[in-house]
Amino acid sequence: MSAIHYQVHLNQPTTHLFEVECTISKPASQGQQVSLPTWIPGSYLVRDFARHIVSMEAMSHGKSVAIEKISKHRWQCAPCKGPLTLHYQVYAYDLSVRTAYLDGERGYFNGSSLFVCVDGQEHAPCQITLHAPDIKGWQVGTALPAIKVNRAGFGLYEAPDYRALIDYPVETGKLDIVTFKAAGIPHRLIVSGEHQADLKRIARDLKRLCETHIGFFGNAPFDRYDFMLYAAGDDQYGGLEHRDSTSLICPRSWLPSAGVETDTSRYQDFLGLCSHEYFHAWHVKRMRPQAFVEPDLGREAYTRLLWVFEGFTAYYDTLMLVRSGLMSPEEYLKDLAKTITRYLRTPGRHVQRVDESSFDAWIKLYKPDENTPNAQISYYLKGSLVALAIDLTLRSKGSSLDVLMQGLWRDYQLTGAAVPEEQMDALILKHTGHNLRKALEKLVRDTEDPAFRKLFAKLGINYQETAKPAGNQSLRSAWGLQLANEQDTRIAHVYRNSPAEEAGLAAQDVIIAADGIKVSAKQLQDQVTRLAEGASLKLHFFRRDTLKQSRIVKRTETVAECALTILAEDNPLRASWLATPMISRQQQDRKRKSGMPA
Repeated sequence: MSAIHYQVHLNQPTTHLFEVECTISKPASQGQQVSLPTWIPGSYLVRDFARHIVSMEAMSHGKSVAIEKISKHRWQCAPCKGPLTLHYQVYAYDLSVRTAYLDGERGYFNGSSLFVCVDGQEHAPCQITLHAPDIKGWQVGTALPAIKVNRAGFGLYEAPDYRALIDYPVETGKLDIVTFKAAGIPHRLIVSGEHQADLKRIARDLKRLCETHIGFFGNAPFDRYDFMLYAAGDDQYGGLEHRDSTSLICPRSWLPSAGVETDTSRYQDFLGLCSHEYFHAWHVKRMRPQAFVEPDLGREAYTRLLWVFEGFTAYYDTLMLVRSGLMSPEEYLKDLAKTITRYLRTPGRHVQRVDESSFDAWIKLYKPDENTPNAQISYYLKGSLVALAIDLTLRSKGSSLDVLMQGLWRDYQLTGAAVPEEQMDALILKHTGHNLRKALEKLVRDTEDPAFRKLFAKLGINYQETAKPAGNQSLRSAWGLQLANEQDTRIAHVYRNSPAEEAGLAAQDVIIAADGIKVSAKQLQDQVTRLAEGASLKLHFFRRDTLKQSRIVKRTETVAECALTILAEDNPLRASWLATPMISRQQQDRKRKSGMPA
């Protein structure tokens, strides 16, 4: 038996409780401490997984061992001789890809939600026994290395250490599994949830996408890879990267069905999600910031480089679709124009720098509030556009962001070194031969926008901004406020320097009447549309349980909407941008001769 052995039971799925045992063959003589991570790598928010542990007890040689909780995520066991076994229950009813879920239809978990870490034995090998529930037809889907499992996948698995253990999500239930090879490497698409998806088509498209990624970097850093997908309702979407797999969740309506017309845009959104997490297998899971090398999972790990590691990935995820032939250049430019428009309509881009956004991920990105649009910019959003600006700038100089990414990958394969803080300027110079320090000072360490028009012109692409009402809702453009939804008159956001702010309105206020007449959300929209510029209305609204009134003036604001159009003439820079720069056989041969992994 391994030094640490976990057992997972799914005996009563309707209770949403995983029953877990952890046997430590050689506990610490002074009394063993164990802990559960407070966050999961790849998602930068303290989630305090220990709050879902319902009960925990300790046993040794059939006798109870005293155990005491000594912090929010840590336990202390009394000294004992011989094996120590912890028995505990974990409540699991979160559909996200970051935690755990269990009911009569499906079981899913990340190890960071279920497996306690044994202090002092973090590098010890681990074994895991997955016990089958008494439910017909359930299977296991995981990239965990198997030791001895049955045909359904239940049985014994292993991991070389704790860090590896929690990097293998596990899916159980009635699964649909299709296999394919990309560049000769086995891949699986593992689907849970109700769906009518054409899995063969998805597998064919994923094969093309994966081969594009592998060709881009020159090799794959894994021997096998799993796409684990939960087909959900229309309000579920997300993904989380792992070294040899990814967990995905998306609306089942986004997936193509045989004999049914496919919503191409939504299917491309799904493929873009797959592309994003797959790119992370190189960029984040191997190449990574110094702060993410053996981080303390009990507290935040700070870096100012998420604009590189998430933003660059967000740039390449859709670009890889057009390079693999899964999206036309025209479709790509339309999608890119939407991204730029969303950026231009975010007032917070003038307030928060993208390196600050990276550093503050722990307290801001995953905790949006009513003031978020005014004060913040996403490191995904601006990071992707900084990547675009770097790429197009370098291409005009005879290089590209591709050259940088491939150089970083070669560096990693030679040394395994992580990326230190404040080194991107030097790395760009090293790998491309061009100094972009001044550009990064403006784009990253200040709040300047990329020079979109100038950058696209060099690629033979016309960049156009059209002044349009701010957002789809007339209330946003006329008053500077946004309602919670189309049926609700509760205010979600009040924008800075707007008529709504001047009128004293605030988020969570509920508008009930305009000029003494009761209004619905639609009626309010219609009324402000008919209102003359500069005219005003008296609004009655509730702030909590107090009735208030205010007069608000219509002052229409317009914002830019971006459009990108390919000009008629051929453009070599544009052609090379949208084509995949594969690592050639000659380059691979040179790498092998130099001792570098191919």
